[in-house]
Amino acid sequence: MIKLIKNEKAFFKRERLDKILALLNEKKFVSIEELQSLLNVSTITIRRDIKELENRMLVQKVYGGVKKIDSNILESRFTERRMIHSRQKISIAKTALQFVNNGDTIFIDSSSTAFELVRLCKEKRNDIHMVTNSLMSALELLENPTCTITLIGGTVRIDNISSIGMDAEEMVKHLNAEKAFISCRAFMPSKGTFEISPSIGIIKRTMAKNSNKVYLLVDDSKFFKRSAFMAVSTDDIDVVITNNSVHEKITKELPKHIQLFKSSE
Repeated sequence: MIKLIKNEKAFFKRERLDKILALLNEKKFVSIEELQSLLNVSTITIRRDIKELENRMLVQKVYGGVKKIDSNILESRFTERRMIHSRQKISIAKTALQFVNNGDTIFIDSSSTAFELVRLCKEKRNDIHMVTNSLMSALELLENPTCTITLIGGTVRIDNISSIGMDAEEMVKHLNAEKAFISCRAFMPSKGTFEISPSIGIIKRTMAKNSNKVYLLVDDSKFFKRSAFMAVSTDDIDVVITNNSVHEKITKELPKHIQLFKSSE
């Protein structure tokens, strides 16, 4: 049982985070006031600590306090993303698989479409070295003992269970791969891909720059749209893999150096 500790010296940050997690192992919920009293720090400091633990996917911020995060919530959120246009994503992944060979070193981004490709690689390819910032893809490919995973570290996004931020951006700069398989939030065939977060865009852009060949996996719901941040220019894309029902207009707007493959649905 954690007891109230009254002293004049506030805990160091690491101690505070450990004590918050220890308390949540005993209780389903703890209030901000209780944490402030226990740890002898300001409300602002407690809120910062909670935010950091939330970014690490260890706690869930709720009204008035915090509770331990339910791992089933994380899985359900990722599953929801996979279910959006799931038929197209799976079909695109099946087409993309032909470009992955045994022994390849590949970049995989944190998209749900790329995750479908990883699922296929797990079953049908061996000796893959995958470099990724997706925790879900890393865990999936771990089930194939012949494969090697390099996980890009950083601040974990709770919405897609992937690492981003300055640490992730710096790490990926020093990594290289034969091929990069990426998706996007939006795609303008004449310009490139777009993302809602600059860090996500920087990581994907660096993956593309540090690869010999770049494969964009994108379903037709993302064509001719923009988002806040430009990520990967069409100059850096070699192959676009999309679903069969994509509008013919794309063939006219794509730069001539890009190969277009349509999946069979």
